[in-house]
Amino acid sequence: MQNKESSSSKKRRSRKSRSSILSKKDIEKQIVDLLEKADEVIKNDVDMAQKYALQARKIQMRTRMKFPPRWKKRFCKHCKSFLSPGINCRVRLSSTNKVIAIKCFQCDKYTRIPYYRRMEEKNERKD
Repeated sequence: MQNKESSSSKKRRSRKSRSSILSKKDIEKQIVDLLEKADEVIKNDVDMAQKYALQARKIQMRTRMKFPPRWKKRFCKHCKSFLSPGINCRVRLSSTNKVIAIKCFQCDKYTRIPYYRRMEEKNERKD
């Protein structure tokens, strides 16, 4: 009976207290370092680059932080693999649709990102 009482009286650390050990800047630096490693390694070893990117993504999800804008588009929206143009994805620009089309070679799906040459065109499309 005493064992049950002593085990239930232990205080549990909340998720916030565990993640607050490192500051947000340290966590962001850790994520960016892992993604930069993945970007360097992907030319020689795609599997190792995917591991680095997966590690960065796990840290990002656990700490509920956003990826820096530079790295956000480097992940496939469908299979979540790390993308590098010419190695495991194809990037095309469509002048008629004003779209950047990224095809992932792992899941064979497309991601389309709209772009505008000038802000005037963007405003014209909204009206």
